[in-house]
Amino acid sequence: MQMQITLLWLGLSLAAGVVYRLGPGDVIDVAVFEVEELSGPVVVAPDGTVTMPLVGAVPLAGLTTAEAAERLRSAYGEGLIRDPQISIAVREYRSQPVSVLGAVAKPDVYQLRGPRRLADVLALAGGLTAEASGEITILRPRGDGDQVWTVSARDNPWVEAHDTVRASKAGVVYVVGEVGRAGGFPLRDQEPISVLKALSLAGGLGRTASARRARIIRTAQGFREEIPVQVGDILDGRVPDVPLVPGDVLFIPNSRAKGAAARAAEAAIQMATGVIIWRR
Repeated sequence: MQMQITLLWLGLSLAAGVVYRLGPGDVIDVAVFEVEELSGPVVVAPDGTVTMPLVGAVPLAGLTTAEAAERLRSAYGEGLIRDPQISIAVREYRSQPVSVLGAVAKPDVYQLRGPRRLADVLALAGGLTAEASGEITILRPRGDGDQVWTVSARDNPWVEAHDTVRASKAGVVYVVGEVGRAGGFPLRDQEPISVLKALSLAGGLGRTASARRARIIRTAQGFREEIPVQVGDILDGRVPDVPLVPGDVLFIPNSRAKGAAARAAEAAIQMATGVIIWRR
């Protein structure tokens, strides 16, 4: 069962003061003052214990490093070492993975050091790419069913260990041909876009543009459609602006090219492949 829960609950569900608690897989450095034989790196086992000389398995999962050191002091202080001085530091964080997927620079599994804000987790993955919509889905596994939130990257909620963070890709409108800067332009937060706005984002018409032979190339359910658009008349206000939808390619041919209208779809699709996606 999946549940949509408000962002407010997510933000308030974690305390502001965050400390790291040990878990299975973590590698810790144990230092026992003046007893080198008891000092060195130790791995927290799947059952949450560490195996130490003389005292055997000691449960440390769920403890802070200070609490873990105190537990080892108690274990060794029971007739083995007089007033043991022990410190613990985390060498490798391995028990709090978070998966960061989708429209980020480096999708991967990253290790947290306690709950972190969404902005920190996205930074671990190199940040959002130009194609990102700004919409983030956080999936949190629970024993009674996963919990799912869809939030804006600007909301910056808490992220916990074992969460999956997915940055969705935005719909993109492409403008190619005789324009100032051809490329793809992501649509943020489902914003509407029109021919005029797309041309503005693309730096306007080029000097040799053929505004009257412009085409919108639209592909839906495997079928490609060419829609003639009178860009010059739209710019002059003589006809209404034309809305675009994600995936549209607005093609502005060169006025000197022969047969541009007949080859509009092929030329536009070829140009749109591999163009720069401009960050907005």
